[in-house]
Amino acid sequence: MIGLVAIYGPGRPLADELQALWPESSHAYRASRGNCFQAPEAMQFALSRHRQVIAVGSLPVVVGLLADERVDVPRGAEVLCVDPGRRWVIPLTHTDSAEELAREVAAALGVTPVFTGPPAAPANPLDVLTPHAVRYYRAGATATAEAAADGRPVRLVTEVPYPLPALPPNVRTDAPEDAPVLRVTDQEDPDGSDLLVVPRTLVVGIGAGSGTESAEAMQLLMAVLKETGHLRSAIARVATLAGKADHPAVRWAARCLNVPVDEHPAEELARYTVPNPSEAVGTAVGTASVAEAAALASANGGQLVVAKRKSATATVAIARAAVRGRLALVGLGPGAHDLLVPRALAELRRASVVVGRPEAVEAVAELLRPGTRQVAVPEPGTVLNTRGVPLDWAGVATDGTGKVVDHVGAAVTLAAHGHAVALVALGDGSGLTVPPGAYEILRVPGLPALPVDGDPA
Repeated sequence: MIGLVAIYGPGRPLADELQALWPESSHAYRASRGNCFQAPEAMQFALSRHRQVIAVGSLPVVVGLLADERVDVPRGAEVLCVDPGRRWVIPLTHTDSAEELAREVAAALGVTPVFTGPPAAPANPLDVLTPHAVRYYRAGATATAEAAADGRPVRLVTEVPYPLPALPPNVRTDAPEDAPVLRVTDQEDPDGSDLLVVPRTLVVGIGAGSGTESAEAMQLLMAVLKETGHLRSAIARVATLAGKADHPAVRWAARCLNVPVDEHPAEELARYTVPNPSEAVGTAVGTASVAEAAALASANGGQLVVAKRKSATATVAIARAAVRGRLALVGLGPGAHDLLVPRALAELRRASVVVGRPEAVEAVAELLRPGTRQVAVPEPGTVLNTRGVPLDWAGVATDGTGKVVDHVGAAVTLAAHGHAVALVALGDGSGLTVPPGAYEILRVPGLPALPVDGDPA
């Protein structure tokens, strides 16, 4: 299915024409000025649902949308720009399938396909953040990006815990006070001088009654965001009472925010202790809280950051989800770089810390981003003390209490403290096992290790 985005009125005729030509394989999204479904929301909505998106609008506008902090371009997405004056079509992502789609559009509309070739690789080292969080620029924030690119000190300020990937060595928490700031936060920067990294960790709980107008909850939320300084781009989902996801006010808010809706049964919400329960609500729906309790229920152990606010017939509350570390169990295959599966390489580049036996860490050291911490933990008995006697423990990694741990224990400790960790092993990685904990576990199998004697079958 192809997403067609009409950038306001000028883009609608050609978008409608393409949809008429491809009724079974396309879906049109029409951006409108003056409501919540403006061009950034329409583009984000299409990109979240379709691998291939055709935007009908002027080239500067479409390129600007792809750089907008409200638009997250998924990895593997293909975007084409069609001139509303019916002159050309340009694939903005350079793949064979995107160029083939451009030829189909050219044939269908009688426009000229323009192929510009692959773009230059991004020069800014902070581009590593793009797939993982929103980079939120303001006019004064260019100093941070320029300093990071030039190798000058950048001060990292973390207001919201988040498992960041490896950052350049010059981006550090102990940089000078007068250095440009990279701030990890979910709140606005008052003076606009910091470059913000905004993890999507906020959950909006919504309560709505039978008389609530479709726009009421969203209007209330926008007023709350303006009052508290929380960023709209940090909102990850909406939560409400079971059966209310189709309420016009909830549906409209989710559409404006371009986020999914979680529903929770009343008996689940009733178990949460909230600051503003309502006996009347409890009598009506079976739980004394909807907005606050639903936000907490979807925050997975997080905390309420904005208590219930009310309009005439709607309520909203905001919770910040508990941020968990990230622990990827990565099989490296036989060890040669060309035998590493693509997902494994992506996880190595995502990690801020790589842990494993020395031979495994050494095998991937050249593939890691600058600034990635490497923790190589030898096998027991391979480390000698000052008298040359083998020790029965590795002796190079400890947990938070000072207890010596092996490579698995080191990885678990780091992930439990909120880091993005890759635990690596040669072979398919099937021997890597970790206990459950306060971290997300991902497994990336590799190819089997080569037999010791002889070629692989």
